[in-house]
Amino acid sequence: MSLLRQLLLSVTLAIAVILAGATWFSISSARQYLDTQLQAQSDSSATSLALTLSQSSNQDETMRELLLSAMFDSSQFQVVEFLDPEGRVVVRRELAEGQGDAVQAPAWFSRLLPLDRHEARRQVSNGWSQLGVVRLVAYDAYARDALWDSTTRIGLLTVGAGLLWGLFVLVLMRWLRRALQDDVMSRVQALALAGDRGTGPLPPVRHPAMLELREISQIIDSTHQRVQASAIEHMAQIESLELELHRDQVTGLANRKYFINELRRLLEHHSVSDMGHVMLFRQCDLQAINQTLSRQIVDEWLRKLGQVVQEVLRERLGEQAWLARLNGSDFAFIMPLVPGPTAVRVAQVIGETLQAQRLSLGQADMCRWRLALTDYKGGDDLSAVLVRLDEALMRAESAGYVEVEYLPSDLSRVDADGQGGEQAWRQLLTAALENQWFVLTTQPETSVVGASGTQRVTGLLNLQEAGAAEPMSGYLFMPPAVRLGLSDSCDAQALMLGLEWLGAHTGELTLRVSLASILQESFRGQVASLLSEAAGRGSRLIIELDSFCLVAHRDLLLAFAHMLYEHGVRLGLRRFAEQPEALLYLHELQPEYVRVSEALLTASKDSPGARQLIAAVQGTARELGVLVG
Repeated sequence: MSLLRQLLLSVTLAIAVILAGATWFSISSARQYLDTQLQAQSDSSATSLALTLSQSSNQDETMRELLLSAMFDSSQFQVVEFLDPEGRVVVRRELAEGQGDAVQAPAWFSRLLPLDRHEARRQVSNGWSQLGVVRLVAYDAYARDALWDSTTRIGLLTVGAGLLWGLFVLVLMRWLRRALQDDVMSRVQALALAGDRGTGPLPPVRHPAMLELREISQIIDSTHQRVQASAIEHMAQIESLELELHRDQVTGLANRKYFINELRRLLEHHSVSDMGHVMLFRQCDLQAINQTLSRQIVDEWLRKLGQVVQEVLRERLGEQAWLARLNGSDFAFIMPLVPGPTAVRVAQVIGETLQAQRLSLGQADMCRWRLALTDYKGGDDLSAVLVRLDEALMRAESAGYVEVEYLPSDLSRVDADGQGGEQAWRQLLTAALENQWFVLTTQPETSVVGASGTQRVTGLLNLQEAGAAEPMSGYLFMPPAVRLGLSDSCDAQALMLGLEWLGAHTGELTLRVSLASILQESFRGQVASLLSEAAGRGSRLIIELDSFCLVAHRDLLLAFAHMLYEHGVRLGLRRFAEQPEALLYLHELQPEYVRVSEALLTASKDSPGARQLIAAVQGTARELGVLVG
């Protein structure tokens, strides 16, 4: 329903209510007036008759009946009667049904608007003695006819006024619709066409006498003058909105949609010989940061972080470099046509930049970054590249250190159809745990002899998948296990297999345990239970941990080590030189040995700093009676 029709309909309803109310009040007033008149007539007539009968000359019964009959014959009363002092009827005159004049008012009208029964009583006396009571009941037929005539005239007047108003409304609606069509709708349509084409005149105003339409026409003319001037501005706004669709609202960086589209374009349009790299880095403690700091501070930190990393990328890769925010905690950028060594250097610089921008989480803890890097070439499947990047990130999270985890395409475990995400890993690891697909392979440690004089070997957990020709190394499946929260189950399997090996052999066994497993209290209970059942074998078992554990989670590691020492198990630390802070807490742990990486030993030939670091490690270890390997 149009606005005009709604307006006129509401006015019509209002007028109808007003007319109906006025009609009802008029009829009600007339009925009240007639009731009042009938009652007044009855009262005055009863008073006159009582006074007349009270005169001594009119107290004769014959005269009394004559006077009562004269009053009844006036046709104004339906009942005229005289009662003695005891209330007995002495004289009664009553108009029977149908005796009076014909009543014009219909019966339904009398039932709808009934008149009250108007009765009057007056005493007749002779001095101080009471002779009786005169009782009169008014005859209301004439009043009902008068009320019917009045109601009929008022109703006809109301209906006539309503019909005239309805005809006026029809004519007014047609005229207003034609005026709106001529001066508003047609001009607005012409304005829309002029906006599309950029040119075009507007139709002239056909009803200039209407003030409202004249004002609307002036507004339309003013708008028409601004349409062409604003067309360029609108186009610029559209372009700006298109850019906003590809921007993160908090940081202003490119969003995931833009990143995926750009990576897909590079994979589809570059040739096989064109190679590049993709880097992904994740803020592991964003939830803790949001709980510690206010949202405004976190947003400002993320914006500043994006700007700093963007500046580093432009310095290293040129003006075409850009950074994308994939979600709340993940950031990524593409390095097209950048060779591997250059990409690794850029990734290392980004890692150093991120370390410099870390926030404190309280109790001397700093937020953590994990970095992943992979390569691609033209024609690669997009999902395969993303899965490979996610796999590299899982390894970085599992390792627990800030170095870039570089996973080339030829080392990634991705199926031919591109499947290799979390769901595939979850299915594989769950099946392996249920079906006991894990096996322990051992490698002898050259030039290392255990405390009992026997050979020491290193136990490596592998996954022998059903139907697979070769077992899968723990280096491949442990990072996904950490991501999926299954690392404790895998490490418990390794410990159980290791204790079985110790029961069948006489040597010493070294097993590696991940940091994620130690952080779970249930894992510590599993280890204690397994060691209790294998009494006597724990003295030949060595648990090797990453030195990062001693720096990041010292209290938990010390509690875990104390539990191991109670069962005779010894500890070893690997990658010790890569965590110089571990020297501060080495005396608290008292491990069996510490290891330094081959890369650091190689670098010590040419690097004075590497030699000084190794010397510091050896000096501290020698003072504490810890072996250095």
